[in-house]
Amino acid sequence: MPGYDHPSGIDHAIIVTLPDGIERVVQYCSKIYELVPNVDIIPPFEEAFSKYYKVEKNIRMDRWARFYVDFVIKEHGVQVGPTKDLIFPKVTLINSYDGSIKYNFMAGFFRLICTNGMMIKEGEVKQIKAMHTPKIGKDTSYGAIMEMVSEFIAKVDDTTEVYHELQDQNVDDWLMRIEEVTESTSFPSTLQEDVAARMGLELDSGEGLLPTDWIVYNAFNYQLNHNEGLRAKQNKKDTMDQEVLEYLLKY
Repeated sequence: MPGYDHPSGIDHAIIVTLPDGIERVVQYCSKIYELVPNVDIIPPFEEAFSKYYKVEKNIRMDRWARFYVDFVIKEHGVQVGPTKDLIFPKVTLINSYDGSIKYNFMAGFFRLICTNGMMIKEGEVKQIKAMHTPKIGKDTSYGAIMEMVSEFIAKVDDTTEVYHELQDQNVDDWLMRIEEVTESTSFPSTLQEDVAARMGLELDSGEGLLPTDWIVYNAFNYQLNHNEGLRAKQNKKDTMDQEVLEYLLKY
């Protein structure tokens, strides 16, 4: 790695080129480390997946090193609340260039009204993980992922039942409700204002949304998915999401 400072004894690294042409080291690694480039997994999976479902692809990225590609299944939408408030099953392909996340697939929901990649209740669907390996590409079998998707779609009505329950719970003082949830869970108090701002934005969107626990939940969930200031690992975000959901359902 000429021109780069690197830890003693390590002479390999993963380097990405930013849009401005600047190169950035995102991970130092050993010679035997095998990176799975996005180009080797995203196009082949999209081609295979599109044979069975009508999909829409959305890409999110964190620090040029962590990648989240949502494949939204458009023919299985579920209405929660007003007519335009639809959620769709999705499969998220997750990969990282900094070694922080194992290459994996997981199922979830995509909320159309706010382009929010929603989390789902823990235990509702399995997650398929793989270590970085060079044996992934056009010849890879995605049978396990297809099976996961089929099982998830078959349970969509049961999985979304709690969301309908949240929608039926009206909220008189939603700012107080947000404060109450924040104080009763591990969700960061520093993001409470962001949650309130997000909920206010949704209520003012002109989509006919009313203050319910469904909208409160999505305001929290949005921060867990999109707030770049939240540096928590994914398992910690999952825990916070479950705490918020369970509190809203119980109290």
